[in-house]
Amino acid sequence: MYSMIQIGQRNKFTRIELRDIHVLRAKVFRDRMGWEVPILGGMEIDGYDALEPHYMVIRNDAQRICGCWRILPTMGPYMLKDTFPELVQNGTLPEDETVWELSRFAIETEGDNRYGFAERAKEAMRGIVNFADEQGISKYVTVTTTAVERLLRHAGVETTRMGPPLQIGVEKAVALEIHLGQKTRTALFGAYH
Repeated sequence: MYSMIQIGQRNKFTRIELRDIHVLRAKVFRDRMGWEVPILGGMEIDGYDALEPHYMVIRNDAQRICGCWRILPTMGPYMLKDTFPELVQNGTLPEDETVWELSRFAIETEGDNRYGFAERAKEAMRGIVNFADEQGISKYVTVTTTAVERLLRHAGVETTRMGPPLQIGVEKAVALEIHLGQKTRTALFGAYH
């Protein structure tokens, strides 16, 4: 299994690639997970997509988009702060140039699970760590499900809950800090990274 990962702002992608990102998100979030998300022309898109985020695009062997992730600085509006602040227990939400938010992670499952965490998802995590190194990002924050939290923990990614999980729609959601220190790097890259 081969994955090609590219990270860039919207203007680095063609209109067709952007459409494919948003169609994939609709398939994953509405169709597969049953979330109530806004769909426009078969695409899942929200206001945060208008804020010049970076996108990770994952392509398979056939160069077809099979995964994506949205990456947004916390200096300005972002999903955890402006949509789900109730997930943060002490109410302190980061607004820091070195802390960015990960949101809208969508990946097509192709049966490549290894110990519960797909290799393609691990490749995406490695890409996120490399992007952090390039951008001077010290950590990420994210809103995710408790199921994904367990998978991250099982993969060895160091996380800290920002508050207790809450039922949001059909999912038990939790806000996490994703630490990019040696524990995470060893888990994703091995002992010599």
